[in-house]
Amino acid sequence: MLGAMFYYRSQYHQLYKQAEERQAVIYRLSQRIQAVSALDAKHTEELSNAQAEIDKLHDAVRTGNKRLRVKAVCHESTATTAKSRHDEATTQLSEAARQDYFRLRTMIVENEKQTEYLQKYIKVLNAKQTK
Repeated sequence: MLGAMFYYRSQYHQLYKQAEERQAVIYRLSQRIQAVSALDAKHTEELSNAQAEIDKLHDAVRTGNKRLRVKAVCHESTATTAKSRHDEATTQLSEAARQDYFRLRTMIVENEKQTEYLQKYIKVLNAKQTK
């Protein structure tokens, strides 16, 4: 009878220790999930803000409140005309080129924000694992 009591007591302590270890793992995982969720929310908001800024700029260019400047080289006309240089039409992007510009700008911002997010995500995971 005494041997059975020691056996069950030993089993109890082993199971209790396993339960504590598992509880600690669950706690660490929940902490990690909370940190990643906060990071995700922050970067989702930053990405939304960046997209809103691009949309605002796009609208301003479309309405004419702002002008889109692109570095370009325009070759001079070899034909002489009576018009002065100030009367010549200004070079502008086509609508398709303007759309491509904003699409590329959006992609660049998204890639930058995704890279920042992934770098911070890795740091959060590594910081939580070392604790």
